[in-house]
This record gives sequence, C-alpha cells and structure tokens, in this order.
Amino acid sequence: MTDGFDPYAPSSDERYAAMARLRSTGDVVETPAGYYIATAAGVEAGLRAVEHFVGSFIDTSALPEDDIPISAIPEPRHGPIRRVINTVVAGHRTAAAEPFIRDQATRLVDRALATNRDAGAVDLVATIVDPLPSLVIGYMLGVPVDDTDRFRRWSDELLHAQGSGPPRGLFDTHPEFGSYIQGLIDDRRASTSDPDDVITRFLHSEIDGVQLSDRAICTQTMNLIIAGNETTRNLLGNCLHTLATDPRLYTQLREDRALAPLVVEESLRHDSPIQVLARAVLADTAIEGSPLREGHRVVFGVASANRDECRYNDPAAFRIDRPRPRDHLAFGTGPHVCPGAALARLEGLAMLDAFCDRVASFELGEGFTPVPNPVFWALGQRFLPAVLIPTARLGP
Repeated sequence: MTDGFDPYAPSSDERYAAMARLRSTGDVVETPAGYYIATAAGVEAGLRAVEHFVGSFIDTSALPEDDIPISAIPEPRHGPIRRVINTVVAGHRTAAAEPFIRDQATRLVDRALATNRDAGAVDLVATIVDPLPSLVIGYMLGVPVDDTDRFRRWSDELLHAQGSGPPRGLFDTHPEFGSYIQGLIDDRRASTSDPDDVITRFLHSEIDGVQLSDRAICTQTMNLIIAGNETTRNLLGNCLHTLATDPRLYTQLREDRALAPLVVEESLRHDSPIQVLARAVLADTAIEGSPLREGHRVVFGVASANRDECRYNDPAAFRIDRPRPRDHLAFGTGPHVCPGAALARLEGLAMLDAFCDRVASFELGEGFTPVPNPVFWALGQRFLPAVLIPTARLGP
C-alpha cells in the first residue's frame, strides 16, 4: 500500500509530484481505490487489453445487464452496442454537425461579450464552457435542444451521486432523468416517422438476435449525455484557463489559427479532462511485470501517463511544438477508445475559433483561484471570471 496516495484526490501540484514518484519506480502500486498504474506504457497496455479489463468507477458486477453502461460491458456484447453509438457520434456524423457546432459557439461567445459589456466581467464557464457541450450532445443524439439546461443539471446530479451508497443503475440513481429518456423512447415508438437519432437506432438494433430493452436504451442514452457534457466542458474550460494565463500563446493563436488543433491536443495531454479510469480485472494477467488477479480493481492513471518522462520531453510544460501532438491517452486507446473523441475535438476548435475571432485579449479576475472539480475523476474549471477586450470590429 502506498503512503497516503489517493488516485481520486483533486488534482494539485503535490498530486502530480506523487505521480512522478510512482512512475520512477515503474511499479503497479496498491491504493484504497485499487491497483494504480502510473506509467504511459502500463496504462496503454491495460487500455488495449479489453479482454482482461472492463468496468467503470462503480462495481457493476451485481447490476442487471440492462443497467450497465457501455464502458463496463465486456466483449462480445460491447462491440454491437458501440457500433450503434458510433453511427451517431463518429467522425462522419461529427463533420455533418460542424455548421451547427460553430454557429452555437459563435452565439455563446457573443453572449459572453454582451455580458462582459454590461457587467464589466463575465464567467466563461457559465456562458460558454457549460452550455456548448450540452447543446451539441443534445443535437447529436436527437433530443430536444431546448432541454439542454436540464441535461447539464441532471448530469451534475448523477455524477455527484456516483459512488454514494450501493451500486445502482443510472435510471435508479436519477429517476427524473431516466423517466425523461423513457418519454423520448415512447415518443419514437408512437411516431409514424423515424428521426435519425440514437434512440431510434437503439430501438431498431438487435444484440445477439435480441432487441434492446427500454431500460438498456435509457442506460446508454443517459450515459452518452453525461459523457458528452462532463468531459468536453473540462477540455473547453482548461483551454480557456491556459490561454488566459498565457497572453503570448493567445496572441500566437489569434495570429495563426492553424495552431488551434495543437492547443487542443496539448490541453488534452497536459490537463487530462479524465484523470483516471477504473477497471475490473476479468482474467489473470500482468502489467509492468506485476501480476493482477481476476476480480481485482485497477486504476489507470491517465493524467500520470500523459506526463510520463519516458514518453514526453519536459512533460510538465504546456508546449505546442511537440512532434506527435496526438500521442496522448486522454481519450483512452485501443478497441474501446472514446467514441466521442472527434466530437470533443471539433467543439474545442469551434470554441477557440469563435473566441479568437471576437476577443482581442482577456484576463482572469484579480485573485482568481481555481475551484477543485467536484467530479473525482475529472479535471476542469467550474468558474472562470474574466474581463474580455473585444476585437475592434465588434466595437466597445
């Protein structure tokens, strides 16, 4: 057992230093949350070995099959369900949604500027970071965009309840959210036309010759909405925080918009929106030479892996000149890599482009101190008070 290391503790300089000490040994170490893997090689090997590791932050082993979210479903059932999800959020669908995403990003930045003009400052999280992912995931999944504020609130409430009490399915954890999704299922079933959305696709899909139950469709749809909200808003907030604290980098980005993908990728590496991934061991195996037994819990240290000295030169520095900018594990890797990676990247680019077009410079409020993210597995901003200077063409 390590001396007090908690992989679920809020991110801090001290925690990053503790990760570096664990990486230096190369060992798989036992913690209260499970066996922690700190190195990039170890995390990558574990994430690719989907036949040996599966799960989520709660123990789903006692849950009914229909209550298990996609990340905790083992193969071979995982694959067919994932393919349905991919038809909605994969690259070709993301490209088709780009005009909507960019329009929404522009509208939200304009709203932030209006608030800044009237109040003298603006919270970038409340006006841009939180709303954009909710709007986009609602649009992509075919659920009413007018309800996106509720999605964000429900997602926060579900994540806050995660890990409290005995393991429960998402529907039972938040019946209001689940009943809303059930209403959408009922609407699709009663409709004479089939909208091209994820619920309709689930309704018409069979897994091993059997249609998914309404409960299973609720579980997967709720999980997608939660994932589409939390992880992407962490990326957006982290990007804006970095640019606000590095005016030279923001000037570079405004002058050369081709740098935007590099800013997004380096933010994903340097400030991993998902800090850790928890898994259960399905069969005896080993990582970094350390044996792991069936039934053990493991924690893949994504944030640690993305700052591994063996893989990255000067890993604690935010640098946009890295030779392989996508060589990180922020979205996982292997067969179960995050299906929404392309969508998150596009939202980041759309937000940065809209912001750079309209904001000449900005800085955080005097004395600003980041508020720790209440989601234990995440790193992201919950409050970004800022003063914005609009571009000349937008006026004062």
